[in-house]
Amino acid sequence: MNKLEIKTLRSFQELTESDQQLCYDSFIADPLEDKHRQNKYIKRSEQIVQRSRTDPMDNECFLSFDVYPMNFKYCTVIFGLCGITHHFFNVLYLSVIEETKLESPDQFICDLLANIIIVEIPKLKSFLLKFVLCRNNAINERVLKLFAESRKTSKFYNTFPFICEPNELKHAQLHDPYAQRAWQEIMQGNLFQTTVRDVFQKYRQIAEERNNEILKQFVDHFFNLSRDLLDNRFQVNLRLCTMERMDNFERIIRAHMKSYKDESVTRLFLFDLIRALVHIYGF
Repeated sequence: MNKLEIKTLRSFQELTESDQQLCYDSFIADPLEDKHRQNKYIKRSEQIVQRSRTDPMDNECFLSFDVYPMNFKYCTVIFGLCGITHHFFNVLYLSVIEETKLESPDQFICDLLANIIIVEIPKLKSFLLKFVLCRNNAINERVLKLFAESRKTSKFYNTFPFICEPNELKHAQLHDPYAQRAWQEIMQGNLFQTTVRDVFQKYRQIAEERNNEILKQFVDHFFNLSRDLLDNRFQVNLRLCTMERMDNFERIIRAHMKSYKDESVTRLFLFDLIRALVHIYGF
């Protein structure tokens, strides 16, 4: 299967008639050059610029990225801007790759990350990038190591906090009451300028007493972030500072891929499918 018909997608058909027309028109009008279709990627800085909000705090955001397997052959690479106090999720970059044909997948992702931060983020002047968030896995560990050690990008590694999602801490809650309390108080509750240091110090002491590296890493990463965010406000809530919006988009992709599980689909078809979903869901 090579050509996608957006109107055949169930999610498109769920839209009202007027929204279907708006979605179809925006999908067809995507500014794709020959190099985009040939290499199956698109950057969406121009579209995102128009989505800034009046209140500057509503434009504070973090950059999330992920490599998601679509089938046995192809993966999609997604970079998205996520609001910190606002729920927005804007797909900044997407591509479909055949990972086995890359000489070094780690270097490829590292180079993409560098391009997004150095070239694309400065175009989004109304959006204030506060940190970068990714999954806590071996691939990203290698990518961030390359990024931190490169002369081209090391200064950016020291400018923005680079945080790996604390999935291990979330899973530890099932058997560790301290992990559960830390997650509830730090990620679900409100943090205040006057008490934030005491909150994190409490869990840092517990982590040291119990030699709990997972809890310690979580405390270190999110204390620095909280302190930065509280520089210009009295209180902050970190509940949106997770990979949940990326998770939701990947679940949407997975649900749509089920329709093609028994078919041979091309890289171009998958690229157009993800582009279509960005337009349908307003990402």
